[in-house]
Parts: sequence; C-alpha cells; structure tokens
Amino acid sequence: KDIHLNLTPMIDLMTILVVYLVMSFSADPATLANSKDIELSKVTISSEKPAEVSVISVSSEALLLDGKEICPVIINPKDGFPDFPDSVWSGFFIEPLKVALDKVKDNGKAIEAINPSKPFKGEILLHADRNIPFATLKPVLRSAGNAGFRQVKIAAKGLN
Repeated sequence: KDIHLNLTPMIDLMTILVVYLVMSFSADPATLANSKDIELSKVTISSEKPAEVSVISVSSEALLLDGKEICPVIINPKDGFPDFPDSVWSGFFIEPLKVALDKVKDNGKAIEAINPSKPFKGEILLHADRNIPFATLKPVLRSAGNAGFRQVKIAAKGLN
C-alpha cells in the first residue's frame, strides 16, 4: 500500500493561523501606541506621608478643596452620572474651583517670595470616589491646570 501525505490542508491551516496571528498582534493597543518619541511617565507607589499640598475631593455629593465645599455635585438627568451645576460650569472649567485654586496659588507664591527655600511647585492631590467617572473629573483637572497646578497626585487605597 502506498501512503500519501496530503499537504494542502496543512498549508491552508498554517496560512489561516499566520493571518490570525498577524491580525491579533496588529490590533493590540500597546503596539499601536508605541512610538520612539513618546516616553511614558513613571508611576510610584509610596506609603510615606505626602507633602503638604492642597487636596481636591470629589464625592457624589460635593466638590471640596482642603475640606471646604466649593460646589455641589448633581446627578445629570440626561445620563445619570455625577456632574456640576450649570451655574458653576463655564464649559471649560469650574469657576469657583479655579478662583479658590488661584487664591491657593497666590498664597504659595507669596510664601515663595518670603522664603525661597519653599517654592510653589503647583502640586495638588486628587481624592475622588471610585464611582465618579473620568468625565466628571475632567473639568476638575482642567480647572486645576488652568490655575497653575500641573502636577496632580492621585490618592488611592492599597489592595491589602
């Protein structure tokens, strides 16, 4: 008896496998976003007490700066997500938050003028409820950046 090995099904299978692998690797977002001129930020996890910085807290009920209420947080009737009232929302940033952060920045600059060893670094600590969506945090971050606070530290709870 002659035994024949039919290679056509094996070649078909290998072609399909190669096409599948090429397609799955090319759709990986990490591969798409990789570029030589982009350097990703470093993340540090620290258990030490943070330096004295102003704290922006966002809960489902209020926006606070250093424990003082800046404005309420409402539930948007259109999508059911937390949002800020139109009376404080300029379309780009939250006006009362920017005004309060401008005062904090002015105080920091005044301290820097008196004592150059304590420069104003533009750091802020963001402390937000885990159920607050990023769309709600975006105007908060925009307000902080507009007021000169460009270094945002995010408070998080450890897993253990």
